[in-house]
Amino acid sequence: MAENVKFTKEVWSRMRAQILKEIKPSPETHEEVRKIADELVEKLNKISPDEIQVMLTGSFAKNTYVSGDVDFDVFVLFPEKYSLYDLQNMTFEWAKKFLENWEIAYAQHPYIRGYYKGHHVDVVPSYKIKEGEPIKIRSAVDRTQLHTKYILSVITEEQKDDVRILKKFLKRLGIYGAEIKTGGFSGYLCELLILKYGSFYDLIMAARDWKFPVAIDLAGGRSERLLRALFKDDAFIVIDPVDRKRNVASPVSVDSLSKFVAAAHVFFLNPNASMFFTELEVMKPSEIREKVAERGTSFVLFEFPKPDKADDILWGEIRKTLNSIENSFDKEGFDCTHQTAEVYDGKCYMLFELVHESLPAVMLQQGPYVRMGQHLEKFIREEMNNVDIFVKDERMWAVRKRRFSNIVQLVEDIQKRPLHHGVSKGIMQEISTANVYTGEDSIFDESRKVYTMHLNRKFFLGII
Repeated sequence: MAENVKFTKEVWSRMRAQILKEIKPSPETHEEVRKIADELVEKLNKISPDEIQVMLTGSFAKNTYVSGDVDFDVFVLFPEKYSLYDLQNMTFEWAKKFLENWEIAYAQHPYIRGYYKGHHVDVVPSYKIKEGEPIKIRSAVDRTQLHTKYILSVITEEQKDDVRILKKFLKRLGIYGAEIKTGGFSGYLCELLILKYGSFYDLIMAARDWKFPVAIDLAGGRSERLLRALFKDDAFIVIDPVDRKRNVASPVSVDSLSKFVAAAHVFFLNPNASMFFTELEVMKPSEIREKVAERGTSFVLFEFPKPDKADDILWGEIRKTLNSIENSFDKEGFDCTHQTAEVYDGKCYMLFELVHESLPAVMLQQGPYVRMGQHLEKFIREEMNNVDIFVKDERMWAVRKRRFSNIVQLVEDIQKRPLHHGVSKGIMQEISTANVYTGEDSIFDESRKVYTMHLNRKFFLGII
């Protein structure tokens, strides 16, 4: 960490200008890209009936995107009389006429994605919501048209730039994006946070004092206490101004929210424009071995082919399995310090770092106080045939044989009995047949990326 610079508005003003030079599209570039987007919208409008509207939404429509990272979100808005089946079939039929390398994708709602004149495009079927009418959600994406209109009606040009800065900041931390893999901040949430606090500077200052669960209502009228009661399962609550029943921040995981708050403190202590642009280089196997040796811990790596399923579904299964296997390692005394998963080059990697690779053949089990009557007798019945049983400091203790004295034994049991260890049913077969590597065997060319992500966690707090 470099020598500290005080985080003042004056310091930030200079830094902000420096960052925007790198991430804000020039007016000329924006206009060139807009012509391409408008051309696609016009073509879709011409081919569809007059009662169907084609609308450009998302960060490009709102001009809150980061330079070099522009996608087109095109919504095809249907009247209520059309069925969901019609929405999808008709939209896909029209979009295929203009998109290159298209494919049907699935999130909360099926859509078609592809390329138009070199730009990535998502074309999404949706129902049109008329101005002034009560919001009636028929498909999962109907609100998006209202989000675009709302943001454009209230955001200033300066705030648009601060949204870009916030997005760049979050991408650097690895917590930009609402998909399950990331569990992070959506673009719309970024816009709402800048609207709430006024600027990136003020958001950073405010985040340092956030108390969990964080509860924000831009429109006001509901207390933080009420919001926490309404959305009791969410760590981060930001009410959607266009649909006050919805929490925009519900996809944000506790880990991602915590990482953002920690990074706000890091940035406050050491504001540095270069942290927005520093990239993490994939380590060489020799560098990984050196770092692993310094730590003195043990590693277990599961490697298996990527299943053919939607990313959100796969990552939901991976997250559940990571936590369950970690629990098994901890329960048996191997003490997992951290785990990391990555999917790339057609394979899934799950990496676990353990304090212990092997353990004594026996373990000490604490029992009840001798004055605890029936509890004591129950403990004696269960433990009397174990290795040893004795009294110390007014308690009963037992010496038990361990089920697993080295990590290989436990891994074999996980692969034999994946359901017993809480492995997600969706990837049980993959875990049972996975290649599992321990120690130095887990460090090889293909595993460099997952190791790089795992061994450089401070990078994702903004520390350089």
